[in-house]
Amino acid sequence: MNTQMYPFLRIAIVLVAGIMVGDMLYGHVPVRVVLWALAVLLCATIVAYNKSGNPLMTTSLLMLDVFVLGMWNVGRVEQRLDVPLNGEEESIEAVVAERPVVGLRTIRCMLIVADGRLTGRRISAYFHKDSMAEDARQLAVGDGVRVVSRLKAITNSERRQNGHFDNVRYQHVHGIVASTYINKGGWKRCRVSMRKLGLMLRVLIGMRSGRDRLLSQCNLHNMSESAYAVVAAMTMGDRSGLTRELRQSYAASGASHVLALSGLHLGVIYGLLSLLFVHHRMRVLGQVLAMVVIWAYATLVGMPPSVLRSATMLTIFAFVVLTGRRQVSLNTLAFAAVVQLAINPLGLWDVGFQMSFLAVLGIVMLNLRLRDVATPIWLSRWRVIRWMWSLVKVSLAAQIAVAPLSMYYFGTFPYYFLLTNLIAVPLAMLILYSSVVMYLLVFWVWMQGIVAKCIGWMATLMNTSLGFIASLPGACMYGIHINARQVWLMYALLLVAYLMSFYIERRNITTASRSALDKL
Repeated sequence: MNTQMYPFLRIAIVLVAGIMVGDMLYGHVPVRVVLWALAVLLCATIVAYNKSGNPLMTTSLLMLDVFVLGMWNVGRVEQRLDVPLNGEEESIEAVVAERPVVGLRTIRCMLIVADGRLTGRRISAYFHKDSMAEDARQLAVGDGVRVVSRLKAITNSERRQNGHFDNVRYQHVHGIVASTYINKGGWKRCRVSMRKLGLMLRVLIGMRSGRDRLLSQCNLHNMSESAYAVVAAMTMGDRSGLTRELRQSYAASGASHVLALSGLHLGVIYGLLSLLFVHHRMRVLGQVLAMVVIWAYATLVGMPPSVLRSATMLTIFAFVVLTGRRQVSLNTLAFAAVVQLAINPLGLWDVGFQMSFLAVLGIVMLNLRLRDVATPIWLSRWRVIRWMWSLVKVSLAAQIAVAPLSMYYFGTFPYYFLLTNLIAVPLAMLILYSSVVMYLLVFWVWMQGIVAKCIGWMATLMNTSLGFIASLPGACMYGIHINARQVWLMYALLLVAYLMSFYIERRNITTASRSALDKL
């Protein structure tokens, strides 16, 4: 593979290396020292570009700039999250950032501090289930609260599950700097000014408040709790209603990706708008409108890593379409990674970020190899079967790419993932298309109710089907223990196999060409 054809791939690799080195050096090398080094390197690059005629030297300096930039960026973010916690009781004014999640003993709520030394930081608050539990359950996004409690540093639980999931790293990736347990009478509602919060934070809070109002519409149409939880997670990224049993059912069957907002969801929106503006004269308007709607939707659901990645890729794809092309390459994926890591370098350690990128990477690279697999003649006679066969290839490519990482983090591997995707993906697409219609019918409640009932039936069917697959004997392998070296070894073997396929293909082409020449 010629890396000269993929300039953003080289930038992404160097940026990732810089972020990893910067993370290791944080606490040993001051961030300001790295910033001064970056400034010196930028000056040297400018001088080399203007005075030197050696393009290799200029390119090397640019790559070094990207490397040091990654070091400085991750240090800057980690320094912001590294806040002193003295364990003393203090009063905090904060804004509710996410809908409260009811647990067995507590009610978990995400707060954003609106004033004081932790302004703009996120805190994971746990309300005690007491006489005020109902008040805590009724908190909505954007509500202000005054909390009197002790802030504690985030730690990993002693009861670690199978795998290598790091809760401290996970919380920091999502901007959470502390946790607190709020006793009875330790909080009250109040009016909180959000003027000291950044513009982006205020916009996200406002959009999430609108998201909850939209979700309340489908909750009014008597959906079952499990169906509503799945629809809310799939369409708006609200996972607060998902029970432990429902999560385990989707994980054991290999359908967890259906519940996570990803390229599938944004692809539905893009596909609908592309169909509406399919005429050549309206193509530019359609692509521009699609981008506006997609980024508005990404903001509405809070810009999780998978949605940000998909929105970036679709934006690039829109420009590609306007130029008359229809292909999105490895370079596009690398560009999306660079954009996302530039915004949030700690996202490199986000499990969702890693698995979503690897899944797309598998589809982009491995699917090209699997596409060449001979399709049986009897499969090519019916369009539906051909579509299902292609779905199997895509699912297999994505699963191969994420399997080592899934085993590393969660210690599990679903055996029936191909069967699961044949059921879950078509139903998920029907639910997503129908949900767009349901949300648009906000002013026709009776029609919205009919669509919502159909969506509820489809969600129930999907839950029942995946629950049945998860209950099959040997549906999922548990208790897998592998270390980081073994993960790297697995991906190295996959890379070798991928490169060998190119070698075999080239050798077969050469042999065929020689045979043709001999016949002449």
